[in-house]
Amino acid sequence: MVEAVFAALKAGGEISLLGAKVLSSSRGERIVVHNVLVSAGTMAAGVLGFAFQVVISHRVQPSQYGAIFTVMTLLGLVGLPASALTLMMAREASRDRANGQHASSAAMLHDGNRLLLLGGLAIAALALVASPWLSRFFAVPIDLLVAGSAGLPFVLALPLLIGDLQGEQHFLAFSSIAFGLAAFKLGAAVILGIAFGAVGIVLGVSLGGAIGYAVAHALLRRKLAIKARWPWQRPAIAYLGILLPSTLALAVLLSSDVLLVKHFFGPGPAGEYAAVVALSRALYYAAAGVAIVLFPKVIFRESQGASGSPLVWLSVGLVTAGGAVGLVVLTLASGFFLSAFAGKAYIRGAAYLPWYAAGMTLLGAAAVLIATHQTSGRRAFLAILIPLATLEPIAILFFHGSLMRVVQVVDICMLALVVGLGVLYLAQRSSAQTIVFCPPPELVVGAGPVEAIS
Repeated sequence: MVEAVFAALKAGGEISLLGAKVLSSSRGERIVVHNVLVSAGTMAAGVLGFAFQVVISHRVQPSQYGAIFTVMTLLGLVGLPASALTLMMAREASRDRANGQHASSAAMLHDGNRLLLLGGLAIAALALVASPWLSRFFAVPIDLLVAGSAGLPFVLALPLLIGDLQGEQHFLAFSSIAFGLAAFKLGAAVILGIAFGAVGIVLGVSLGGAIGYAVAHALLRRKLAIKARWPWQRPAIAYLGILLPSTLALAVLLSSDVLLVKHFFGPGPAGEYAAVVALSRALYYAAAGVAIVLFPKVIFRESQGASGSPLVWLSVGLVTAGGAVGLVVLTLASGFFLSAFAGKAYIRGAAYLPWYAAGMTLLGAAAVLIATHQTSGRRAFLAILIPLATLEPIAILFFHGSLMRVVQVVDICMLALVVGLGVLYLAQRSSAQTIVFCPPPELVVGAGPVEAIS
């Protein structure tokens, strides 16, 4: 069945090592259709993610829920920077697709997969050694940290495989993997959680990640089997110099407040805050789905000499409209959604749920702008992103008198990030248009009336 799906996804375009067909940009611009497809998959995955959170929050006490969510956040700190590998792979696959060859992306996929599995094993071993210190700092049982470490190799390697699907614009497979990964984690966590409690829940998440990796590996086994010799390492490392800092900064913006709240507040308030974060992140992940579609399409267009600006503005419009609707819904019924999502024990978080949801909406818009800047290969946006990612945890260290104060710090940082990235993009586009559309004075003087107009 997997083979049939993969074959169907490749219909209409050859996938060979050096002889793939060059695709026109019009085939890569079905952005609304692809956004619907990816959004459907990510929303379905989100529903399962909500189900996962609901099951956990109703089966354990707030203190245990806070501990489990802390371990998930620590895994996210590893997994979200690993999304730089997704973008690196997607960029290479998109450029190969636009140029009609697949040698470079095949070599990167084959070699990178092995390196990441080995790197994941090394990080897991390091996490086991550091688990006593992590346990004391975050007040989390060591066995939860050990169970989470078991899935680290797949947390690192899976993003690379997903990046190839993204770059080839196989969004059906991409969405299926997202949905399946959430389903695997939910099923394994429920089964093992019933048997082993909180440790079983975390171990189920690790097992679900391993199953998701196995499915993605099966989808890409033909391309993974290609042993192409191609000098991809040097340009990939140079591009990672942009991707790694930006994705790490995004990981800090998404996760640092949760970890600091767990450190500074008691188990009960930290659990309430974790429930608010889990619910509000639905708005961020919806916008992240738009960025997923935007990234390979902009690279595809610009690799063929066209402008990606229309796609960028359409994506920003989709994020703004969707975020506004979600924000209104959560604002009008914050207590209902939070109690239905996590239970009445977390209802006090409804007081700051709308404000945190606003911050996640802004972070979603920032994710689209970050993806846009990443496609250009320029480092200028890092001068905005990295300082603000550094400022947020520092500000929380000074202003954590209440959970509402923490949320306000998050909102201010997110707003500053969106404004800064948006202004930079407009300035860069204006500069590019000036370079393209303003010929040197000597050419204008030397041209006749007709030539000057044309």
